[in-house]
Amino acid sequence: MGVVIRNVVFDLGGVLVGLDLEGCRAAFAAIGLGCIGQLIDAYHPVEMMGRMERGDLSFHETCDEMRRMTDNRTVTDEQIAGAIAAILTDIPVVKLRAVERLRRRGVRTYVLSNNNPVAMEAIRRMCTVDGRTIEDYFDGIYVSYRMHELKPSPAIFRQMMDDSGIRPEETLFIDDSERNIATARELGFGVYCPAPDEDFTPLLDSIGQSAGCEWPTGF
Repeated sequence: MGVVIRNVVFDLGGVLVGLDLEGCRAAFAAIGLGCIGQLIDAYHPVEMMGRMERGDLSFHETCDEMRRMTDNRTVTDEQIAGAIAAILTDIPVVKLRAVERLRRRGVRTYVLSNNNPVAMEAIRRMCTVDGRTIEDYFDGIYVSYRMHELKPSPAIFRQMMDDSGIRPEETLFIDDSERNIATARELGFGVYCPAPDEDFTPLLDSIGQSAGCEWPTGF
């Protein structure tokens, strides 16, 4: 027997947004911060990147930390912002349109992302490809630097649940990190972990008939 899926929660990087970790590291090396690039982790941020994504450091404070760590006082905030954003490639328009179709079928859609203000600004621009904004695709956007928590902590999931009112047993969580998937499963979410560069839009198109659709309880 299945359960009714009324909500889908998406990660951003690696799920909706393409990632280029080596391109990001090359961009940091090009501005003289190669050792910072080697600290970049697309799944679980560490060092000053982790503190920025948890909202403990502002972007400017993060840049100052990078300058101190490398003893490079000449690199600018703008150069660092460009290097950070270089990890992002694009959002395939087919995925945005699949999210839009979900909402038309009455399924609520959300974002839950470990993220930072620089990357989110770039992602917002990517979402305008069809003349829309990111808010046109999602009922709620939950990002770590505003919530002061990072996945896979259960606390960030609970904050999202409390604010949105969604019930895990009626919600599919899509993320490319097995650690994040494990937490979501423990909290009662249905889960799906796409492969790198997977086109999972057929899965999205199988969800939702007005009030939701049945999803096998084994997921």
